[in-house]
Amino acid sequence: MNLIHYYREQFLELISQFEPNWEEEPFYQLGFRWNAFTTNMYKEFFQMTQMPNETLYLMYAIELPEKYKNTNISEVVKSVSSSYELSMYYFTDKILLTSCISIENLQQTSLGFLNQARGEIIDLVFSAIQLKDM
Repeated sequence: MNLIHYYREQFLELISQFEPNWEEEPFYQLGFRWNAFTTNMYKEFFQMTQMPNETLYLMYAIELPEKYKNTNISEVVKSVSSSYELSMYYFTDKILLTSCISIENLQQTSLGFLNQARGEIIDLVFSAIQLKDM
């Protein structure tokens, strides 16, 4: 069993016990990917990606609705210090916040990473301030 399959099995076992709302995408091409809907407003992703001759990466992401474009979320993300690689992507109808770590730097289980990354991102979203309409 190679490393990505080991972590997939670990994640499957952990979510079956603690977070059964995660659904695996069967046709994801770059490793393994799961989706979860936290409410009707937020969609979460968790993925394991490993390119040939590269290290394995774990990534947690959450889609924020378009209304967050009217906040200072970008300044909040820029100013935060994290042990993970944080990124933010703007789309026409949403914002995607991601947290990524190389397996070489992982110090917890896959679900432990997901929950810590989720906690950091939720803190960022909670810290965002609604800007006045111009």
